[in-house]
Amino acid sequence: MASATATYGQKESTDQNFDYMFKILIIGNSSVGKTSFLFRYADDSFTPAFVSTVGIDFKVKTIYRNDKRIKLQIWVRRRCQLIPSSPPLATN
Repeated sequence: MASATATYGQKESTDQNFDYMFKILIIGNSSVGKTSFLFRYADDSFTPAFVSTVGIDFKVKTIYRNDKRIKLQIWVRRRCQLIPSSPPLATN
């Protein structure tokens, strides 16, 4: 008799069965909708009011194209945390 082992409660983000993986970083100014886009695309949900992202938001979505399983890691970060908006001022 064949036996099958099922794993319950394991999230798809820990699944290592994929053909390709892409890591996507979305950077932009504050309050332009980066986190709203992330949740809408990854979870198909929308919340009209988000608190500004402090640090990083992260989601995983698996899509299928041409019989290939593609894992997307999508990261959202505010622009001012990564890239200064202007060069530092000279102090001389």
